[in-house]
Amino acid sequence: MAAPPTVVPFRWNVFLSFRGEDTRHNFTSDLYDALVKEGVKTFKDDEKLRRGDLISEALEKAIQESRISIIIFSRNYANSRWCLQELTLIMERWEKHGQKVFPIFLEGVDPLDVQNQKGSFGEPVGELEKRFGLEKGERWRSALRSAAQLSGWSFTDFGDEEKLIQKIVRDIIQYNRKKNLLTNPVIEIPNKPIIEYPPSTERMLQQIFDCISDPDPRFGIIGLYGRGGVGKTTMAREVNNRLESDLANGVQIPFETVIMVTVSATPNILSIKTYINKRLGLPNGSEVEALFDVLKKKKFLLILDDVWSELKLEDVGIPRPPNDKGSKLLVTSRIQKTCIDMGATTTINVQPLSESESWDLFVEKAGKHVAADDIKPSAEKIVQRCRGLPLAIVVVARAMANRHGVEVWENALRELKQSAEHLQDYNIGGDLDEMLDYWVGEGLVDQFGSLKAARDKGEELIQSLKIVYMLEDGEEKGSVRVHDNMRALAIWVTSSEYSDSGVKFLIRTGKSVKEAPLALKWVGASRISLMDTQIKELPELGETCQKLTAFLFRKNRIFTVVPSTNFLQHMGHLRVLDLSESQNLEYLPDSLSCLVNLRVLRLHMCKRLRALPVPVLGMLLQLQVLDLGWCSELDQQILGGFECKSGVSNLRYLDVKFSKVRIPEGVISRLYELEELRFYASNRIKWRVSSGEEDVTTDENESASDFESIIDVRELCCLINLTSLTISFEDIIISDWFKPLANKITALSLNRCTVEKQDAIEALNLDKSQNLWQLVIDDCPGVKCVRIGSLLTVLKNCKDLELVLDRAEVEHDQYFLHELHLVKLPKLKGTWVSLESLNCFGQLSKIVIEDCHGLRMVFTKEMPRLFNNLKELRARYCVKLEVIIETEKEVEVGEVISLFPRLEILKLEDLPTLADVSTNQILHCPLIREVNVSNCLRLKKDPLRIRNKDGLLVIEGEHWKKGNKVMEEEIQASQ
Repeated sequence: MAAPPTVVPFRWNVFLSFRGEDTRHNFTSDLYDALVKEGVKTFKDDEKLRRGDLISEALEKAIQESRISIIIFSRNYANSRWCLQELTLIMERWEKHGQKVFPIFLEGVDPLDVQNQKGSFGEPVGELEKRFGLEKGERWRSALRSAAQLSGWSFTDFGDEEKLIQKIVRDIIQYNRKKNLLTNPVIEIPNKPIIEYPPSTERMLQQIFDCISDPDPRFGIIGLYGRGGVGKTTMAREVNNRLESDLANGVQIPFETVIMVTVSATPNILSIKTYINKRLGLPNGSEVEALFDVLKKKKFLLILDDVWSELKLEDVGIPRPPNDKGSKLLVTSRIQKTCIDMGATTTINVQPLSESESWDLFVEKAGKHVAADDIKPSAEKIVQRCRGLPLAIVVVARAMANRHGVEVWENALRELKQSAEHLQDYNIGGDLDEMLDYWVGEGLVDQFGSLKAARDKGEELIQSLKIVYMLEDGEEKGSVRVHDNMRALAIWVTSSEYSDSGVKFLIRTGKSVKEAPLALKWVGASRISLMDTQIKELPELGETCQKLTAFLFRKNRIFTVVPSTNFLQHMGHLRVLDLSESQNLEYLPDSLSCLVNLRVLRLHMCKRLRALPVPVLGMLLQLQVLDLGWCSELDQQILGGFECKSGVSNLRYLDVKFSKVRIPEGVISRLYELEELRFYASNRIKWRVSSGEEDVTTDENESASDFESIIDVRELCCLINLTSLTISFEDIIISDWFKPLANKITALSLNRCTVEKQDAIEALNLDKSQNLWQLVIDDCPGVKCVRIGSLLTVLKNCKDLELVLDRAEVEHDQYFLHELHLVKLPKLKGTWVSLESLNCFGQLSKIVIEDCHGLRMVFTKEMPRLFNNLKELRARYCVKLEVIIETEKEVEVGEVISLFPRLEILKLEDLPTLADVSTNQILHCPLIREVNVSNCLRLKKDPLRIRNKDGLLVIEGEHWKKGNKVMEEEIQASQ
């Protein structure tokens, strides 16, 4: 009897065949990243796998171990005999073993040229055939003919590589899910061990494997704990990857599935559940019960990384080990008690590196020059400060890698401390405003000359710190963060216990902190941070805090009173006082006047703050930043009389938005150094427009009172250093005075204003560097055209508005428009969008259109392809609206168009003339989940000309929701 055929285990979902010189660092790399990001295990070779005249065994094995091969035909693909030999092997697997093969025809490649060996696939094949013989040539030609006739993707159908890649990824995922191919038992997780695992680490890894392999129920849940940066995550990933490697090499592993998921300090249950569902091949949105039922039937190893507090497994849908299947749970946490709370009966303490291991790692990363006799003593001291934490050692070593000379090393610790001074205890967002406030307090803005220069320097500093791994990208676009271990190292280096210099920090953060540090600890500190705590009372200080320059006491929702005696009186050197988001703070004591060196006073979102001591602000002669934004109960006059004459002339930043603060007339114009002014929604500050002595405001009887301030707009024009302004105007005339301010405005509200000069409004957002992030115009006659480019734009009750303009150019790092509201605009005929890729409409996620009776269509035929981020569209009470999307005059009836790939919600109400969504075309919205259609009598709803992945939507009554009735039909997509 013949031996049964050898069954090759599949290791890869997808094998990529490509010509490296053409596409390795562009299209292929982008496609590979997109597939891997979606959990598709993809093989992409490197040059090392090709040698001599033969394809390496590793490459041939990868083809055999792949379920799908994707052939990327570029213009010069046939110039490479490697590609042709690889193609021949792939097509043999297709013919003999049924391997799925998809071709991609990139720009400039005609499938017929590939099939018939013409064009760029003609002469090269002929030349190679002459060199390597007719037999090989015929095999190559046969493979090209077969591959070219297979169903795949062509660049000419998309015209854009990004869209092509998105389509390929969607199709591969859909195919794999249909065939249930995405449920790999284990997937490799990128892991870059800081050092080849030393003996101590290998011993701990072996201990973990002993526990997860032991069938004893006592080892159902295993805890791995240790300090931040000690290597817990790296070790957990290594456990996952060794099991994956064993499986790939044909070694049986003790689990049916292995899944690793990060929990974090603020766990997102939905995100955790969605990831596990995806790994198990369950549909998105599967209920907890479905996940539980699947897992309880499997023998699984679930690795929960970075757990800060007990995670209720039943909330996610995870059966609790031990169970009759022998499943295991591996939990990593900084705290042993957290592991025990999760049910771990066995816990393993991940120990730091030994002194010799720490030194070896430091030398490896910093360079052998650190072992020189003159440098080594300083280097050893630096390594000792890292306390065996691998990440800390690597970060410091990389920072010191190019430093030579004894003097440089003797100064190294001081430089590290200086970096740490500005990088602990708060996140750095994209706008850097919070960080900038602290820099003002440190005198850095004085050094750079302006807030803008300080920001530019700060961004430069951040980039340099990212290069040496002291900072890393944050979770939000445009943000950065200090790695938690580097934060801990910075705090340790500068703490009172270990610091050998004058810089000493006192830091207690988090809601677990309920008592303030003892008064004795305050005396020697140079900076104190007690942010996000639940401290009820601050101590009375018996001694002067000679060194204290910054006190950060933000996000405290409990304390109500700053001690009136023996507290601020002892902080005469304080430069930064930040009490932001102290939600129960009502008053500040008169002793605030003792802070004669104060440069920054932040009281942002102290919503119950009722009064500031008067005239204290006038005594703070060094004050440069005053933040009273969102102090909604603060109802008093500031900066008047003595305050303005004797102080605050150094103010660079003033924020009173959403407060009831009043400022006397004549004060603003004397704030000569002011660069940034936040007056948005300051409803007790009114503005008037005067010409000489004649008042031309709309209310001739307007005058100042105890309840509001009335200030001439000309005072704003006196601020020669002003670069950024947020402001609200009511009942005034917009004319030439507005023009010099327009390009400085970042948030604007106009209410009941008459626009006499249209070019004044058109000056908004004319400069591409401007970031007008919020624009609200309500009941303003004379506005005919508006250029938008903001996070939120609301245009309402503007009877003369005819056109809404987009911006042609937008800088990468600016906010983009997320919402656009067009309400009661009777003359609005349409909107005009730049066809550039960087436009504001292109980032739009929500459009609301109401009572726009002159509007006949929402989108012109050129516009929709730019709305890739649109998630919600609402249109109502537009009596002339006939169609949502204007189309070409001649279109194929029933053609499917895919213009809004992310649209989820569509609401069409009271549109009596609406006849179609897109004339004679079907709109493909794969993510649509809710549609409302009411009082649209001409619109056919059964079915609606909108389809999801299952078919055309059938509106029964007025509502359709995901899961409701659809009418199935074949899609012939048009791109």
